[in-house]
Amino acid sequence: MLLYSNTIITFIKNLKQDLRLIMKDEMNLSLRRTRFEYNGYLVPIEIVVFEHPSTLGYFEHNNYRIGINKKLMYQAKKETIKNILRHEMIHFLAWLEYGDKSLGHGEQYRLTAKKYGFGEKITLAHTSVELENMMIKGDIKSEQIILKIKKLLKLAASDNKHEAELATIKANELLLKHNIEKLSTNALNDEEICVKRILTGKRNNEKYRAIYEILKTFFVAPVFNHCRGIFYLEVTGTRTNVEMTDYVANFLYNELERLYKEQRKKDKDIKKGPFMKGIAAGYILKIKSVQSQNTSEKELITLNCKLRTQLKMVYTRLSSNSFYGTSHHEKSMDLGKEAGKRLSINPGIQTKNDGMLLLS
Repeated sequence: MLLYSNTIITFIKNLKQDLRLIMKDEMNLSLRRTRFEYNGYLVPIEIVVFEHPSTLGYFEHNNYRIGINKKLMYQAKKETIKNILRHEMIHFLAWLEYGDKSLGHGEQYRLTAKKYGFGEKITLAHTSVELENMMIKGDIKSEQIILKIKKLLKLAASDNKHEAELATIKANELLLKHNIEKLSTNALNDEEICVKRILTGKRNNEKYRAIYEILKTFFVAPVFNHCRGIFYLEVTGTRTNVEMTDYVANFLYNELERLYKEQRKKDKDIKKGPFMKGIAAGYILKIKSVQSQNTSEKELITLNCKLRTQLKMVYTRLSSNSFYGTSHHEKSMDLGKEAGKRLSINPGIQTKNDGMLLLS
């Protein structure tokens, strides 16, 4: 999960300065404002801050991106952070030189490290620095809210359709109440903005776009991003909202497909695109109806404004995302709306992996 706040943005600026010095003085690379020269090409490079229980740093070749764990911001010595930057920059240069076969810590990685004069201290795939005590937890109240909402969503597995739908509505009401309370106490201004990649694929389609629309009801700003050969769906918002969205995304991916196949057994003429669009429309109508009964229009507008502000901190330029290109089929759309109105969110339980602190 990527993180943004005024403090983290300052940390990123310092990371960029350190990395530029490493690239210029130690690697003899020619630098531009946001790119560097390599074999006659100008290559973009980005630094982000993320949160993960075991990974301290990573290089992501699809996005020309180096990630640094937030926990390093608080207690790690400056030279430790610079060594992690060096480690990930070797990954970057190895990939530019050898392509995908260099990913990992194999021969191509070691050859690249040797070329730039870096020894074992930099090339190790893990760090000996004791950072276990740096784990940054979310605030207790947010964690309690997430737990309550998850318990409600478990009830949505009920065979009683009315009971399942009511559980989903109650979960959304609780999340809305939590956000309104934070808004009224001005707490949203101080909370970290989180960005998490929740779904990825090679080709965007109507199902992903339906999920995109439904996820907005969890008070996050979803965004489609495209990079080398893939696209991915990210969500931006406060920690509570992003955690809940991540919790339901994979459920929606499978459930929407199940609903379509179930309907297609009854009617072979059903069109997938309009049906998926209808599911999103039906579910959103149901949730908005409940929200309007419990929340003032002014509060909802203020929440949406806050979301747009958070989004601008993360993305400077955005293209619109919509159902552009989806064929119109009224019958499929209507059937999708009915399915959306009955849709109940019942995600499974997630597990966390604990382990040593790694460098990718």
